[in-house]
Amino acid sequence: MSRPAGPPAPPDAPPAAPPDAPPDAPPAAGPDTPAGTPSGDPVRALMAEYRRLCEEAVHPLEIAAGLEDAGLTDRAAARYRHTDLFALAEELYARVERRPAAPAPPPPAAPWPGQAGRALGTALLHVPAAGLLATVPWLLRVLGPGAAVAAALVAIGWLALAAPARRPAARTGYALGAALLMVPGAAAGGPAAAVVLALGAGTADFAARRLRAAGRSHLAAAKTADEFRTRMRPLLPFAAAVQFAAAGLAGALLPLGAEGLAGPAGWAGQGALAVLLLLAVVLLRCGRTAVAAGATAATGAALALLPQAGAGLRLGVASAVVAVLLPAVRSLLGRPWTHHPAPAAGGPAG
Repeated sequence: MSRPAGPPAPPDAPPAAPPDAPPDAPPAAGPDTPAGTPSGDPVRALMAEYRRLCEEAVHPLEIAAGLEDAGLTDRAAARYRHTDLFALAEELYARVERRPAAPAPPPPAAPWPGQAGRALGTALLHVPAAGLLATVPWLLRVLGPGAAVAAALVAIGWLALAAPARRPAARTGYALGAALLMVPGAAAGGPAAAVVLALGAGTADFAARRLRAAGRSHLAAAKTADEFRTRMRPLLPFAAAVQFAAAGLAGALLPLGAEGLAGPAGWAGQGALAVLLLLAVVLLRCGRTAVAAGATAATGAALALLPQAGAGLRLGVASAVVAVLLPAVRSLLGRPWTHHPAPAAGGPAG
């Protein structure tokens, strides 16, 4: 005897699961289900792939950092129907049950005196290279290009050893950029101008360490990405202002040559170059080696093509580069996953 047919399903109802399917099985695919996601839930596969990360996270920012470390971007988040990576991380955090790992004692924060000592060491390591680079214009005039190139290569090798980075590519890029910045300064202002930039490298190293430490501290304290960005927003402009003032003051106190860097415009130009060094070091510590090396190298090359330019024009060139780079670096520091507490192996120390 045949069973009476039940009421017809509404036309927009999803297809029912098979009779032998488990109770929590997803519905069968319908005509509007995206390809490759039979359940119509594109986040489900991501939950399975990163379940351990989601279970052990204590904040959505940790999941966002882990996803970016794995290569996902905001464009990838759009494929999972979210506007950005943080929104996707918030859904993963909400849907996966927490299973926090055994708490480990946080690493002790590096004390200020220790960081200041390392920064002073960085500055002192830059001084021999700065002095050697200051002789390049003289060697070029007196002994020819061979001697000048040899001196420059030795200085670049020394700067690579003194670079505030770990990875070979970052060290090489930083050394080339710093050398190209120091040579034009020495040509216009004498050896003291190169020494000012060497000291600026030390203060840049100190400031970059403090910015990274502040980022990790705010990453633990902020409850949302917006709050984190608000906390980080004033830090880089403040560090840049201190770096500018310190380099300008050093330029005013040291006997810079009268040809190109003496006077307020010359001191301000030295300050702008020191800020550029700060931005380069921050970029290196955030893994943006190509941008750091390219910005410093392009500025140095532009200044080298203006050997007889006045201090005002040199200041304009340096300031223009800094004005373009500063908002980009500030935006980078405002991204929570930039400050992931577990950087990739071999990456720059924070």
